[in-house]
Amino acid sequence: MALQAFGGVRKILPDGTRTRGDIHMLLVGDPGTAKSQLLIYMSKLVPGSLFTAGPSSTGVGLTAAAVKDEFSEGWTLEAGTLVLADGSLACVDELDKMDERDREAMHQALEQQEISVAKAGINATLKARCSLLAAANPKLGRFDEFIPLYEQINLPPALFSRFDLIFPIIDKPKKDTDEKLAEHMLRLHQNPEKYENAKPFFFADFLRKYIAYARQNSKPVLTDDALTVIKEFFVDIREKSIKGEVPVTPRQLETLMRLSEASARIRLDKEITVEDAERAIAIFGEYARRVATDRETGGIDLDIIATGHSHSQQGRMRIIIGIIDRLSKESPDSWAKQEDIVREAEIKGIDASKTESALKHLEQERRVEHHSGKYRVIA
Repeated sequence: MALQAFGGVRKILPDGTRTRGDIHMLLVGDPGTAKSQLLIYMSKLVPGSLFTAGPSSTGVGLTAAAVKDEFSEGWTLEAGTLVLADGSLACVDELDKMDERDREAMHQALEQQEISVAKAGINATLKARCSLLAAANPKLGRFDEFIPLYEQINLPPALFSRFDLIFPIIDKPKKDTDEKLAEHMLRLHQNPEKYENAKPFFFADFLRKYIAYARQNSKPVLTDDALTVIKEFFVDIREKSIKGEVPVTPRQLETLMRLSEASARIRLDKEITVEDAERAIAIFGEYARRVATDRETGGIDLDIIATGHSHSQQGRMRIIIGIIDRLSKESPDSWAKQEDIVREAEIKGIDASKTESALKHLEQERRVEHHSGKYRVIA
């Protein structure tokens, strides 16, 4: 979050293409893990930032909307949180409860950093050049490390892929940590004015000025040594992938660049050093390990975030679709029985439990239809 507050460097390339320097981050976790408090505090640190406790708190949600004006009997354009936070940080709590219209518009807002509105004769494009720090709660109440992220959060995988970093905050009982937490909270209530650990090392006013100064004046440049470190990491992780698998994409390469720039900006350094590059790689590696590890292969597979399925799961579903298609064509009623599908899948080395799970996902994604224990492919 410190790196996000300082951000990377926004660039305009010779051909007019713009690259964003803003870092988008999502916190997913259990209730009572202080996600909201973290968002509120960050909104106080970054100049011009906004905090919203709900996606519809501004009346037009997170993006923008054409609104009927009661006085002029015409239409006016009202900006949402991401537009109002242009050039700063937008802190959004309970992102999973946002409006469906906002969900569709956020794809453009997070990647292109602009929002297009075409309604009631209004055709406009609004700038949304801000970082997004969001928090979401699991649908089942608590986060489960062994269930894919997209199954636990009410957000589409395509939106997950727009975030540079996603971190689960899990509440696990641990005696040493629990003792320190209880001691700290009780001391705060006992005597907040005399409790030394309640006093910040840097006060918010100083940090706010420091962040503003760094954003305006620091534009660090990548050194050759740091470039080599990032390049080797990117090439190495792609080289280790299974055939046909794409563990990371150029989108993640840009994430590493932004984190490295932010790390150098904190020091007001003119150059991005190897240490900055290694810090970015360590943060990205932790994110990938926690939310993008394929449980079957043990490798990093960001397809889990981008599509909701790992490469191995996608391959299995393709095989099962082929089985359903073949069996349904051979059947008099054009339907494939589930027991026949399971048997054929076992011949190809797919366990019955994984076949049933794949059938469930295929049905949810409307790629197959199900009726009375029978399946067929939707054309």
